Amino acid sequence: MKATLAAPLSGPARTDVLPARPGVIPLEQPGTGWITAVRRTLAALLLHPSASFAVCPEPISHGRVLAFIATLRLPLWVVLLVTLGASELAAEVPAPEPMRSIYQVIDPPLAQVLSVWLVLMVPVGMPLLYFIAGLVAHVGVALTGGAPRSIGASMRAIGYALGPALLVVGGLDVPLYLGRMQAPVYLAIVAVTGVAFLWLAAFGLARTHRVSLARGFLVGVLPTVVFLGVTLGRAALELTLLPGFPEPSSPYFVP
Repeated sequence: MKATLAAPLSGPARTDVLPARPGVIPLEQPGTGWITAVRRTLAALLLHPSASFAVCPEPISHGRVLAFIATLRLPLWVVLLVTLGASELAAEVPAPEPMRSIYQVIDPPLAQVLSVWLVLMVPVGMPLLYFIAGLVAHVGVALTGGAPRSIGASMRAIGYALGPALLVVGGLDVPLYLGRMQAPVYLAIVAVTGVAFLWLAAFGLARTHRVSLARGFLVGVLPTVVFLGVTLGRAALELTLLPGFPEPSSPYFVP
């Protein structure tokens, strides 16, 4: 009896393509370029939030999460700085400073310096927001029945949820600081972004800690308040007319 060896139908097996592990965020899978992994992670978070947080590998790589946030946020921050610098160099005379509602409660020079400082501190503010929002989320999980996972796991969930939200904020900053953003439009977009962040944070916390989705939404309110507070606080220094404030008597600020 003759033994027959079947010849392979294709070439040698590919070793550079690894199968995707179900329930693992693409950024945490080996064998993928960084930009591709960031793009796939962003799509997975928006399209499949529950499945994206089904697995939480320990120990938590905070550097990877922060790098994901920075990849989405910092390019638009650089665009903003370059645009502001180019507009200042191109202007033959200084543009008149519009009167803003915030000047009724904060001295105008102080508000202007504070606004510039907050723009320059965006790279520092990202890890601070990541830490504070993750901390309050973990405290919320612990106070509503206990936190089965570590504080790092809570920070990871909030960090990935922050990525898409900070991408939107970065896009809004360019027209905001160029003086081409109306308060109603800005507030509406930020409100939708806040709801989207709450949605991702709720799924992230619920799946990470293996708790109910209702509890995830309840706890997710805390980091959402932190995110909205920081975002709206920065914008209040630049928006011309804020809701609830009387209209300024003059359209321009005269030192």
